[in-house]
Amino acid sequence: MDWDRAIQRNSEALLDIVAALFALVAASGGAGVVPRRVYQAVMMVLRPAESAVRRLVVIAARGLVLRLRAVRAAPVRLVAAPQVPHSAPSSAVLVPAFELIDPLKRFGVAAEPVPDMPRISVPGSFNPLFAMKTELCADDPVSAAVLYRRMRALQFALGNLAKQARRLARWQARQDLALQHMKANRAPPPRSFRLSPFRPGPPPGFRERPVHEVDAILRECNLLAIHCRTDTS
Repeated sequence: MDWDRAIQRNSEALLDIVAALFALVAASGGAGVVPRRVYQAVMMVLRPAESAVRRLVVIAARGLVLRLRAVRAAPVRLVAAPQVPHSAPSSAVLVPAFELIDPLKRFGVAAEPVPDMPRISVPGSFNPLFAMKTELCADDPVSAAVLYRRMRALQFALGNLAKQARRLARWQARQDLALQHMKANRAPPPRSFRLSPFRPGPPPGFRERPVHEVDAILRECNLLAIHCRTDTS
């Protein structure tokens, strides 16, 4: 299997998709907001794109094993110098870290919808006795800050897959070390403990019926990543 070729092909396709998302948000936004319909349309593409990149990182990290450095105690009678905070240049744009681990599914009881109630007010007050159900409009303005943050992180990760692979290898080493300690102490793992960057079941944003180019990319990257993690040859 030509893993490098598969990474390059899917990375280039995903970079084109991210560039198109940036253009869509920029053309639809003003003063940092976009219509709700644009926000939802971008998220429908952004979620599977993020899942596809996570699987490309897994493929890029194949065979990479990192050992955590032992933490040494500070010498006696020595005090660490205080860290002097420094501000980044005003022209620098801080890129948030890309989430390498699939978010888990949220299970819970959905909140009951607020029934339509007549607008009854208490005498002497202008506040209604019952809350009125508000309808979401497709043209309502929504902040684009979340979209820009996630798209920048996604774009940076695609351009630095080797760095993301080392991040994933360090995460895996920490998880393996924590598992060894739990086994040695016969302690049960916490509920949030995970050994795989993948969540059970389909990846986030996966659709059985493709509606966008990103759906085919996610399907291919998911199959390749599963094969990569299970291939012991």
